[in-house]
Amino acid sequence: MTRREHENGTSNGDAAHSEELHVVQIAEDARQSGEASPEVIGEALTYLHRDGIIVLENAIDPAHLDALYSLLGPEAEEVARDPDHHFNFGKDTKNMDQAPPLNPDLMFQDIWANPIACSILQHVLGPQLVCHYANGNTALGPATGRQPVHSDIDKPHPLFPFAYILNIALDDVSLENGATEVWLGSHRESNIDQHTTYGSKDSEAGLTIKPDLLDARRKHSPPVNAATKKGSIVIRDIRLWHAGVPNRTPKPRIMLSFVLQPKWFQAPSKVLLPMKARDLVKGWQAETGLGFNAEWVDGDVDHRKVTSAEVDFATNNKRMLELEALMHMPPT
Repeated sequence: MTRREHENGTSNGDAAHSEELHVVQIAEDARQSGEASPEVIGEALTYLHRDGIIVLENAIDPAHLDALYSLLGPEAEEVARDPDHHFNFGKDTKNMDQAPPLNPDLMFQDIWANPIACSILQHVLGPQLVCHYANGNTALGPATGRQPVHSDIDKPHPLFPFAYILNIALDDVSLENGATEVWLGSHRESNIDQHTTYGSKDSEAGLTIKPDLLDARRKHSPPVNAATKKGSIVIRDIRLWHAGVPNRTPKPRIMLSFVLQPKWFQAPSKVLLPMKARDLVKGWQAETGLGFNAEWVDGDVDHRKVTSAEVDFATNNKRMLELEALMHMPPT
């Protein structure tokens, strides 16, 4: 249940005090069966609504994570040398995209379509979940640069939950190797006017939160760092303020990312997938209810070229677009 303290990150990434990030412990028999009990669902929903983020501990087979790291770890520096590769908020952060392999033999269900995580999110978003994004976030080290505090949605959006990010680190995560700074509860006040440059042509500049709002929130709800044990899934409301912090170790901290939204929301982004994985993905949907808004490609797909540069989590739902003025308003 809830029991781990996480080091607090101040604006420069240094530890100041401890706060609690809620951990939902998944029993071994539940992990094996993929069944979320009513108690797990109730606990998860309570803290998702309060904090905008939870940790599901012991949700993934560690052997699957080891298999992915054995491929992605050695590739990290090679990917970083590609002059066209996307770094999040610039190369000074040493924080870059690094997608999971798109070989069906390495596409493990407990990572791509975790039954327990899907069950929890179906009780928030509805029964027809859709994954619009499958990528990863690697913090190279040793590093000193950090991201600005931001949220991952930079367009007018609903004032209720409409998208969650599943982050899956391939190893233990600590403040030392780049545990993400998160601002608990900030999702409840989220609106587009909080952003510094709404409408900017710079796709990342528009994500950044205004400094005066950070200063005000820090006085009563300072940020914490999301340290996790290997085998965990972090479920985060897309509206939550957060920031990547430096990985001060030489070993790449690799964290996979999947964005789930309700089918009715009609987000435009698609997941690039090889046709040879289609039966596998359809099987996951039959079991968990999670579909993939996929762009199916004949032949192999090079995961090293997958980018988040043009990702869009906004809505294509015509009625929602008509309600843009309402979505633009801050919460009352």
